[in-house]
Amino acid sequence: MSGAVEPLNCRAGRHVSLILRDIWYRYPRSDRPLLQGVELEVPTGASVAVMAPSGVGKSTLLSIAGLLIKPDRGTVQIDGKDVGPKDGKRLLGDRVSWVLQSVNLLPHRTVLDNTILPSRAHGSSLDSSRATATMLLTQLGLSHRLTSLARTLSGGEAQRAGVARALVTSPSVLIADEPTANLDRDTAQEVATALLSAAQNTSVLLATHDPMIAEMADTVVHLAPARGD
Repeated sequence: MSGAVEPLNCRAGRHVSLILRDIWYRYPRSDRPLLQGVELEVPTGASVAVMAPSGVGKSTLLSIAGLLIKPDRGTVQIDGKDVGPKDGKRLLGDRVSWVLQSVNLLPHRTVLDNTILPSRAHGSSLDSSRATATMLLTQLGLSHRLTSLARTLSGGEAQRAGVARALVTSPSVLIADEPTANLDRDTAQEVATALLSAAQNTSVLLATHDPMIAEMADTVVHLAPARGD
């Protein structure tokens, strides 16, 4: 379907954390839509990888799903409720989390301190935040790095710490925009494996140029260039 990704055929009765319905978006002063009638569903605990040539709108689609951009038309539903950028202050870093190419950890804080930041910002106690963060970091292979300064991490370690930070609030939706783009092939595979295994109860929407990474997701969809009006 031109300008859209096909909706997933979800099993009857399965909870769907993220739903995009008839999403349209046009850049200001552009004479044609970038996104045109996009339909997508990501069930809870499932992962969907979006692939597309550069300039077709992968990052824009993720920005709409991740409550950073308002579509010109269409709706975003998270946990059954229509949401948009106006809900970002309440939901971002809590029910909706991001993993990007650049992790942007605080370099002079420990890995554990970096990981608990979203949880603490949304009101969880220090003990609870540390317990959840420690569990995630251990699951992601960083148990030996809890007290290390973030600036001492390798690229792959930093990206796994970023995954832990994104998951520490047990979000409904995780948006991952090219999370392995800056890594070598082996490290990219390790990070993608860690991300997808750690996000077992979260809907993951992943954008990638790498077919190897895309094939690790439960479903791969291809975003085609939108047709003109």
